[in-house]
Formats: sequence, C-alpha cells, structure tokens
Amino acid sequence: MSGLFFAAGSADYEHGELCELGGVAGDLERVQELFTRTLGYGGAPALLNESAGTLRSTLGGEPHTCFYADDTVVVYYTGHGDDMNGRHYLLCVDSDPDRPAATALSTEDLVRLMHERGARRLLLIIDTCYAAIGGAESVSEAARSMALELGQRPQLYVGQGLTAFSVISAARDHERAVDRRFSQALVQAVSSEACGGTRARRLLLEDVVDHINRALGESGTSQHATHATLLSDPEGHPFFPNPRHTDDTPPEHISLAEQRVWVMSRRAAERPEAKASAPEVPVGRARDLARLEAWSDAEAAPRRWLPITGSPGSGKSTLLRALAQRLAWRAGAQPVPPAAHLLVDLRHRHVEDLVSAIAVSEGAPPDTPPEQLEAGLRTRVTPFVLLVDGVEEAGAPGDAAEPARVARFLSGLAARVGQMRVIATWHPARDGAPRSPDGVDLDRTTEDDKSALVDLATRLLLAPDGPGSDSGWTPEQAREAAPGVVGRAGGNQLVLRLEVLRLTTPGAQPLPEGSDGSLSVPEAFRRALRARCPDLGVHALLTGLAFAHGTGLPWAGGLWQDTVSRMYGLALTDDDVRKVLECAAPFVTEAVDSAGRSVYRLHHEAYAEALRTEALEAQPDSAERMLEALEEEARKREEHARREPGRFTDPYLVEHLPRHRTGGRRPPAPDLSAPEPAQHAPDELAQLLQHLLMCQIQGLGEMTPTLRELLRTSILITTSKTPSIESVQDTQGHKRVTVRAAPGESLHITEF
Repeated sequence: MSGLFFAAGSADYEHGELCELGGVAGDLERVQELFTRTLGYGGAPALLNESAGTLRSTLGGEPHTCFYADDTVVVYYTGHGDDMNGRHYLLCVDSDPDRPAATALSTEDLVRLMHERGARRLLLIIDTCYAAIGGAESVSEAARSMALELGQRPQLYVGQGLTAFSVISAARDHERAVDRRFSQALVQAVSSEACGGTRARRLLLEDVVDHINRALGESGTSQHATHATLLSDPEGHPFFPNPRHTDDTPPEHISLAEQRVWVMSRRAAERPEAKASAPEVPVGRARDLARLEAWSDAEAAPRRWLPITGSPGSGKSTLLRALAQRLAWRAGAQPVPPAAHLLVDLRHRHVEDLVSAIAVSEGAPPDTPPEQLEAGLRTRVTPFVLLVDGVEEAGAPGDAAEPARVARFLSGLAARVGQMRVIATWHPARDGAPRSPDGVDLDRTTEDDKSALVDLATRLLLAPDGPGSDSGWTPEQAREAAPGVVGRAGGNQLVLRLEVLRLTTPGAQPLPEGSDGSLSVPEAFRRALRARCPDLGVHALLTGLAFAHGTGLPWAGGLWQDTVSRMYGLALTDDDVRKVLECAAPFVTEAVDSAGRSVYRLHHEAYAEALRTEALEAQPDSAERMLEALEEEARKREEHARREPGRFTDPYLVEHLPRHRTGGRRPPAPDLSAPEPAQHAPDELAQLLQHLLMCQIQGLGEMTPTLRELLRTSILITTSKTPSIESVQDTQGHKRVTVRAAPGESLHITEF
C-alpha cells in the first residue's frame, strides 16, 4: 500500500478583508515533512498562495492521472476558512469572502476532486477556522454523492468507491484556529510514544486526535480538533503508520527494557547474511530439551498431551520457547520440513483464542468452528506440534475454570487427532494437574547445577537487559557477586534475574548481614521494584496493570492513567506513565490489542500476583475499586461520544468490562471437547450490547434511507460472551452490520 500526500494553503490574500497568516508556510513545511519523511508518504511540493482555479486543476490532476486501488491519499489545507449557508469554503489567494461559491474552493468539491481521481482511502485534514463545519459537510455530502451515483450509474461505481474516508478538523464549528498550533500538535502526537509503541503497526486516528487536543490544551488555546469517519477499512484507519514500528519486531516474551535494547542493536548492526545456527539451549536444560524433541518426533502419536510443570520462575516458558526455536531452525535447515509447529501464548486468553490461532496456522478462517477445524486436522499426514504456553494463566486473573477448560480441550485434541503432539506449560499447584510419565517437572530437575547458574548470573550482571545492554559492572565484579545471587535464588531463574535487576540499579544499597537465605519470587520482586521505582505513582500504575484483563491497558487515549487515577484518588499524567515505562521497563511488556494498539501489562504473572496480593491486603476492595473506576471511565467516554458523534468506545471497555463486573470469572462455557447445550445469556449483557451497537450506529454518520430503515428494524443477537460487532460496506454501497456469536454460545435476540 502506497501513500500520497498533498498540501496546500494560502498566507497572502488579494482581498483586503482577509488578513495575512504568517504561520501558513511553516505549517505546510511542518506537515509535509511529517507525512513524507516520518510516515513515508510520497508527495508533490506544497501549493502555497495559489488561486482557487489552480488548486482545482492541480489537485484534480490530468484527465487520466487516477490513483491506484492500493493508494492511501491524505490532503492537508491550511489558511483562512469560512462558512456560508451551512457550507464550508477554503479561501484561496484570490477569494472574495462575499462571493465564496465563485472564488473559493468548497470542502465538498475537494472531496469530489479526490473521488473523481479514484481515491479509495482518503483522509482530509482541514486546518482553518470553523473547520468542523467542513468536516461534517464533506462527510455528509460525500455520502449523498455516492448514494446518488450508485442509483444512477451503478456500473461505474463498482471498484471505484471510497473504502476508507475520514476528516480531521483543526477547530470546532464555532472556534477560530490559532496560527501554527494545530500543525505543531499533530507532529507532537505522531512522534509521541503515547500513541503507539514499537509493536503497533499503525496509530489509531482517534488516539492521534486525542493527543492533539491534549497538546492544544497544554498550549492554553481553547481550540479543539475533531474528527469524523464515514467509511473504515475492516482493519481500521490506515492513514497513520506507526513511525516506531519495525518489521524486525522483537520477540513477544521479552520485557520492555529488553525490547528497547533488541531494537537498538538491530538498527545499529549491519546484519550481514550469515548461515543460521541452532538456538542456544537454556542454561542447564539440554537434557529436558532433548526429551521434548523426542516427544515431538515420535512416530506414533502419544494420544495425550505432555505437561511442563514447575513453580513460577522455574523456566517453563523459556524451555518451551527454546523448543519452538529449535523446531523452527530444523524446519529451515531441511528441504522438506518434517513437521509443522505452532507456539501459542494463552495468558489471559481463552480456548476460543487457541482454536483461532490453530485455524489461522492451517490456512482456515479464524472463526472456523472447533469441530470443523478438528475434522481438517484429522486429514493431516505429517505431524503437527502444538506448543501452548501459560495454560495455568488462561482466562482472567484468578480464574481456575478456564485453565481446566483448556486442559480438557488439549486432552481431547491430542486423543482424537492422530498427528497431534501437544506440549503445554502447567503450574503443579493447580488442581487436576495432568500426570504423564513423560512430563518435565522443572522443580525436580537437577540439571541446573550451580556452575551453570553462576555463569548465567555473571552474564546477566554484565548485561541485565539482554545482549547489547551494559550494567557498568566489570567482569571481575560480576564473577564476585554471582555466587551470592545464585544462593539467594535457590535454583529459581526468575528470582535470579530479579536480584540481578536490583543489584544493577544505580545506587543500589548493599545487602545487610545475614541476608544470604533464598528468596521467594514476591520477595525478590518487591526488593527489585523498591530499588528501581520508589515513586508512589509508579507503584499505583503497575498495580492497575496487575488487575487488568487481556493483553493489557492502553496508554493511548489515557485509559491506563485515568482509570488508576480514579482508583486511588491520584492525578496521574502522561509523565507518570513515561516514568513507569522508564524505571519499571524490566517489569513491563508491550503487546497489541484487538484494535492494533500498543498496550502494556506486567512481564510475568508472578509480578501481577504479588502486586494484587499486596493491594488486597491493604484494601480488600481493590478489584471493586478498579471496576468502579472503569465504569466511570465508560460513562465519561459515552458522554463524550454523544457530544462528538464518531467517537469510538475503547476496545478494552468493550471486551473486558463485562469480565470485571463478574469478578474476573467468565460465564459458563461449553467444553469444546464435548459440546453441551448452550444457556441463554443474562439480560443485562444483552442490554449492554444493545447500547454498544447503538453507539456504533450513531457513529456511522449520514446514512442513506435504505440503511436507516435497515437499522431501525434491526434485530440484536448477543451471547454470554462479548460478541464481535462488524460493519461492512461492499462495492455497491450496501451497509451490513453483523453481530457474530462465538462458537457454542447461546443467542439472545432483542428487537429495537
């Protein structure tokens, strides 16, 4: 997909009533550099002080200079703007404010120019006074235009209509735009890590506008940017690629501190082509890795799944990832791979997510029904090695039912599919832990001899955030301190790493006498956290992550800091989040949520459990306080959406607020290995989802009569789980709103 950027503006005006604008040239240069250099758009030189006729002919292009189907087009205009009789006009160098229809360029015509050239994805940015009038008008007029064209010439519309169309307005319809402020805020928003970290491929338009408004507010102006969306691609707004994203994405399992070092080392290295080598075996785990490989290579399917058990921090995930790397290396080194393999991290996820991941790996749609997927897997003639990490942490924090449900699903899959080899991590303290003579118990393994752990501690003391990082320690200091670290770790690799993080913190205090006894994971975590992050706000924000569900909380849009502020009565800001992601980077990891945004969670579930325990001891109603904070955030954002149609409901609130309401427990779900009759969803969930769907409908903007009638007589279908609400517009202009129920769920039907 290629991007094309067009910029135009007027600073000087022939008509005496229009004052000169000294900041227009700088605005054009600033935004042109943002889109062409930072975001990678192609573009022609900006058009400054051109007549309305020149703008029409230049932006309209030559008769046969149409856009390609995969082009994304962004048009930015800055200068004076005015409205007359409900229409918005861009005033050009020769415009007469009393005769805008004849001498200016209407915002509607600008959209038509791009539409006639075949633009499929269009973002219009209007940096003028009263710009919101132009934004609303362009959306509504484009809707009417396309509906009219569809009715009169449908054969010309196929394959040429807009598929994504949004407008950003620098000011509301009653506000004047302050010179230079909007363009500066736009650049600040795109360059801020608050809108997206390293993993997000794109920045959400809503998040960019939110950040613009925060910047405008900090500058002291009463100006507010707004946005409107008429059409959206199924994958969201494609207009702002994330400048921090890299195709060479860091591994998902590493901390934020390790991720940053990893990215910097990749960017700094020349990366010459070299022959791939076998992955490094985890310290002291060569024998265990060999047993897992033998299980994966078994000629006859074992017909049961193999558990890797061990206490938190014993290295279960590390061993499973090492096996995945080993299988990938073997597959790449042989002309015909002996087996397919898939590694799935199931922390805070559910059986349905596992089914979707397997389906996608097999080339099937992600919503393939489990029974259909299993039937396809039975036709395989080569082995399929399924590696599942975090089974004991599936579902919401504290959920004991979902891990057992996953275990039943894995048992059924391994027993019924002849080519399946299933290996999964499992906490030995859980009731119903599987028993297998081939299982690997890392708590009883004797391979981690003292010399191997001392070697690991020495390497970590020199590079605590992975290869490429530097603690400032000398090799002699590291070798001297390593035996003490190993002694306090008691064979637990997570405790060992936490002690290293504490010791390598600048200004770390020496240990008191008699403190050489082994530590538990919570004790080691608290010591490391106190050493690196004594700030109360940091501790509160991390505790908020401990009570979060799913992949984590987003910084973009402010949900993370706003929720925790309400939870603890604090006034947390973006600066507090930056402090967390700096001093607590070894304890936090970045992920991507269902909307493609960067979200943050604690790097290890043991950290989350320690913080939850500490919070509940101090305030037994901590989980209820977070629920109340999220409820208040939801009400505030719904009120905002009513004032500004087009606002979206935060995906975290849509997906996880119902689970917070049930105390982290999922409603009863069927065992996918033996389906049971479904139960009707609770009425309150149906009412909630009806409200969410109505919010979606309100955000569709101007609608054709046919669409309005369709939505007026819609039937809402909900389930006991949050459904997927989809809005699709086909090439003929028809709008379809679809509610998808998860496989095996009951349907609750409400007519409205």
